[in-house]
Amino acid sequence: MTNSKFLPLACLGLLTFAGCSGMREANGTFTVHAESFRFFGLVIPGDDQAKATSLVPAGAQVISVHSTPADWTSVRGVLGNLFGFHTTQISGQKKG
Repeated sequence: MTNSKFLPLACLGLLTFAGCSGMREANGTFTVHAESFRFFGLVIPGDDQAKATSLVPAGAQVISVHSTPADWTSVRGVLGNLFGFHTTQISGQKKG
């Protein structure tokens, strides 16, 4: 495979894996996650924090939230918005 064919395939692979989200449950606890890829402020496929929040079960007690900075006021946030993977993970306990 030549280098000219590798770059588009690599980009397609990154964009495919960037749209991952899901939930894991065990023993009354849960963890949800979502990822996105950012390129010059463009979020592909969508906001990871909003997606992860939408996966939290109704009535659950959220214990921890970890999210990659997506602001334009910090060095880490700016670098991540220019080119980077953003992740959000929410963990907690299900009620009922």
